[in-house]
Amino acid sequence: METAGELPGLGGSLAVSLVSLGIVCLIAYVSLRFLSRRGVGRANGPIKVLARCPLEPRRSLYLVETSGRSFLVGVGDGPMTMLAEVGTSELLSATTIAPAPGPAPPVGRFSGVLGGRAGSSE
Repeated sequence: METAGELPGLGGSLAVSLVSLGIVCLIAYVSLRFLSRRGVGRANGPIKVLARCPLEPRRSLYLVETSGRSFLVGVGDGPMTMLAEVGTSELLSATTIAPAPGPAPPVGRFSGVLGGRAGSSE
């Protein structure tokens, strides 16, 4: 029969559990990084999801491309619904972002930029 002195205490059991959980999390992280570099989990088919816009917790809009055509699809509690076919010119004009108005941000080292600002305030 074993004595109570041979069994680990509460602190020892907690430490062993935390170390075991850490090892499992590390193995999962390394496995996911390795598999993502191999392309596992990426869609390679003819259908691509270009964008997703969540509207509510259970409702979203998807912009889907297949065979050179783009579609706006609504997804909710019921079946998916094709809302519109989006033309290529409309899609390109919607995704083109105009540069922000105003002066361009300074390029260089932070200390140089900070020194230039400090010198101009005197």
